[in-house]
Amino acid sequence: MKSQLFALLLLSLGLFSACKEKKNAADADTSTAIIQYDNAAKLYEDTASSSVRVFDNDGRVCIQQTSISYEMVDVYEGGKKSPLLLKITKTDLCFADSVNKNKVYQISARSVLDNKVRSWETEFVATDLHLRDKTNSLQAVLEGQDGEEDLITRFSLLDGRKIFEASYSEMLVSIPNVKSKRFVGFTSRGTVKEPIQERKEENLIGLVAYSSSEKSVNTIKIKLKRSKVADKIPTYTPDMTFVALNDNVNIIRDGKEVILMKADEKYKADDVKDFAVQLTFYYGDDNEYATVTIPVLGDKLHLAGAKYDKDIFELKE
Repeated sequence: MKSQLFALLLLSLGLFSACKEKKNAADADTSTAIIQYDNAAKLYEDTASSSVRVFDNDGRVCIQQTSISYEMVDVYEGGKKSPLLLKITKTDLCFADSVNKNKVYQISARSVLDNKVRSWETEFVATDLHLRDKTNSLQAVLEGQDGEEDLITRFSLLDGRKIFEASYSEMLVSIPNVKSKRFVGFTSRGTVKEPIQERKEENLIGLVAYSSSEKSVNTIKIKLKRSKVADKIPTYTPDMTFVALNDNVNIIRDGKEVILMKADEKYKADDVKDFAVQLTFYYGDDNEYATVTIPVLGDKLHLAGAKYDKDIFELKE
């Protein structure tokens, strides 16, 4: 199944590039975005066509649908809000006798105010796209199949760069009155697209990532040592929560979000502290477990302060 999905995604990307040269006007719907500036003489207009193609691919009927939409989102920088226009080109490719849930997304962004020029482009494959979760970023989810875990990827609304990647789920760090968030997540060996295996690092079982809405901050590698329980440690994402180190933070959503109660919009990196990320690896028939606890200090994962069984795990940056 993995090889079929990989082949289909490659075919999707290849056919998407090939078919851009030809469009059937009879099948096309036209969408138009018009921005009226304060000065009535200034206009921005963009027109694009959606299309559908049905063709034979080695005896199988293939359907390719390309749709284009426009979305307005708010981007925050230094506490100031600016409107951002997103042009989203989504291409679905599937065979008539099967369904492919994944799409090729191409997103181009441009500011619509004269006082701040912002323009970027990005492209990725995903199952779903979420634009408005109040994190100053967009979230793409690629669903896993046949026991694979989902892959969550975030892109900054400021410049379109990939800032975060994790499997299954993510955790949030929030500061009162600040739109920018911190994201914490674990990427496992069981993740779709196999990002851990692609690194080709011996005994690497996962990555703990810490990012902001603007950039990736740091990543901790978790490796297994030779031990009595090494073969029992699961390859999927462990149980993962925040733990408070004192009363300066508030943990909510069953440990999945931390609010820094003593920080505000004038915060500095040194103010992002007083909590830790705790991973619990359950193994064995008796539900035994091993924990890895990594504190956050100075707005980053603090490897030197990590607590874990050194006979089982090895942690590195």
